[in-house]
Amino acid sequence: MKPGRAGLWRVIYIARGEKQAQQIEDLLRQAGFMADRKASASDSGEDIEIRALDSEAEEARLYLLEQGF
Repeated sequence: MKPGRAGLWRVIYIARGEKQAQQIEDLLRQAGFMADRKASASDSGEDIEIRALDSEAEEARLYLLEQGF
């Protein structure tokens, strides 16, 4: 990746465990967003980053807020 260039994915939420991560990922996909997840580099080991495409990240984040996340 070239310096100063934005990545393809952006973290929009940190889920607290596998169950919540799956629920959020399913919710986003049902709404038509591209979603991905990745284990966070935190000490707890249970945090999972929910990521959306950079171009959809703000809209996906607002959607999660509307859904109560």
